[in-house]
Amino acid sequence: KETLTQWEKQGWKEEPGTDVDEAPLKYLALVLLDAIEERAVRLAVDKDEGVMVYAGTPYALPKAPTPYIARGLEILREIAGLEGPSGQGKLALGVRNDSLDLVIQKQAGRHVINILGL
Repeated sequence: KETLTQWEKQGWKEEPGTDVDEAPLKYLALVLLDAIEERAVRLAVDKDEGVMVYAGTPYALPKAPTPYIARGLEILREIAGLEGPSGQGKLALGVRNDSLDLVIQKQAGRHVINILGL
């Protein structure tokens, strides 16, 4: 959470010459790491509303600019093979000598990521 909060205070700025997909991927990675650290069971990502993490007590994370979230979700859908306005995909994620399965459910602009194995 702290890294996201600091980035938000800096106005979501990236280094000049940074690849256009770097910031969206960085945001998504930081969101997932936060959820994993908090042992969340799922998170909901909406390009307009931001991110809600469902751990012991649900909480919101700092909302990146909408284009960052939209592109991050687009990349996530491509990796998980999700096409169309709704659907479900699965993604295996290796984190710290372990593997987690992410089940991604998409309905319109809202994506729910269930974290299995925490």
